[in-house]
Amino acid sequence: MNRDETMREIRPWLHERNIDRQKQSKIEHWLHHARQFAHEVAKQPNRVCAEYSMIYELRRQGRLGERPTIVLIVTETVGGRIVEAMLTELLERDFRANVHVIYVEVDVKHPKRLQETLGEYMSKVANALMRGELSTTCFAPIGGYKVMTSLGYIVGAFLNYPTAYMHEDEQVLHEIPPVPIHIDEQFVHRYFDLLRKCQTDLVAIDGLSYQEKQCIDQYPSLFYRDEEFVCLSAFGQFLLEHEKYKHLFETSYFVSRQVAHILQHNRHQSLFVYQQMQELVKKLKYREGDTAVLYHEKSFETVDPRKAKYHLYKGASNGQTAFRLAYRYVEEEDRLYANYLWLDHDRYEREAAKGKGIYEDDSSFSDITTQLVGAVR
Repeated sequence: MNRDETMREIRPWLHERNIDRQKQSKIEHWLHHARQFAHEVAKQPNRVCAEYSMIYELRRQGRLGERPTIVLIVTETVGGRIVEAMLTELLERDFRANVHVIYVEVDVKHPKRLQETLGEYMSKVANALMRGELSTTCFAPIGGYKVMTSLGYIVGAFLNYPTAYMHEDEQVLHEIPPVPIHIDEQFVHRYFDLLRKCQTDLVAIDGLSYQEKQCIDQYPSLFYRDEEFVCLSAFGQFLLEHEKYKHLFETSYFVSRQVAHILQHNRHQSLFVYQQMQELVKKLKYREGDTAVLYHEKSFETVDPRKAKYHLYKGASNGQTAFRLAYRYVEEEDRLYANYLWLDHDRYEREAAKGKGIYEDDSSFSDITTQLVGAVR
C-alpha cells in the first residue's frame, strides 16, 4: 500500500482524538513512506507548509538562532500526531531546532465547550510566550482554525508581542504590532462570584442580579450568551487563568505519599502525569468525560461502591505508560486528591480489582499545585 492510499484511509480520522492500535499503525505506515520524500524539501522550502516557510524565511533574513527553540501547538488528534511527527523531524534536521510540543483541544461541535477549549488554548499560548523573551521570540499563530489565529493575536497583544504573518504567495514576512489590552484588577475582585459561576457552568441570566446583568452588558468581550444563558467567552476564560488572577480561580492538587514517591522516581513521566491530572479535573468540572472512564471502579465486580472513598480514573497512554488514578474531587473547594497512581495497566487491573487505593487513604496529602502548574506551563 502506497502513501496516498494510506492517507485516504487516515483522512476520515484526522479530527479524532481516540488513537487505537489500528490508527497508530496506519499513522506510522504513512510516516514511513513520507520520510522517503523528505529530501525533496530542499528543492522547494517555501512550499512545505506555513510553519516551515516561516522558519525558513527567518533564517534567510539572518534572524534565526543557531539552535532555536520552537514551540509547536497541535491538537491531540490523528492529524495533530502526523503534523507533530513530520514537523519535528524536519525542524530538528534542517534548523537544528529544539522542538517543544504543546497539545490543545478545540471542540467546534458545542458552543459552550468551544469557548472553554479556546480559552484553554489561549492560556497555553500565553504560558509558552511567557517562557520566552520579547526581544528574541517570534510569535506566529498560524495554521489550525481561523479563530485560533485571531485569539492568538489577542494573547500576543495582551503580553505585548507583535504577531508575525507570512503572505504565502509572495513569501513576505510581516509583523502586526500589538494593540494595548488592559482589564482593571478591581473589576475581577468586584465581580469574582459572577466570573466564577460563569467559569464553571452556563448560568441563567434571569437568576442574576441587576448589577451582574449590567456587568455582562458592559463587558461583552468577557461573556458568551447562549439564548437565556451566559458563560465566560474564550477571552474571559483566558483572562481568569492568567497569572494575575490564577490564585483566585485555579484548582488545587494534593497527592498522597505513594503518588509523590512515583513522581519523584519517574521524573521523565512527571509532565505526562501532571497533564493527565489537569485533564481529569477538566472533565469533572465541565462534565464532559465518559462516566465509564471517570468512574472506572464500576467495571470491577469485586469493588463495593458503598465502601469506596475514591473513584478510579482510566486515563490516557503516551505510548510508554498508562495513567490510572484513584482520586477524589471536592467540587466546592475545587480540589483534587490523588490517592493512588498506577503507570502500568496490568498492575492496575490486578490491584484495583482488590480495592487498592479505593477504600482507604494511602497516607497524608501534600499540596503540589505550584509544582504542577509550573511544569505544565
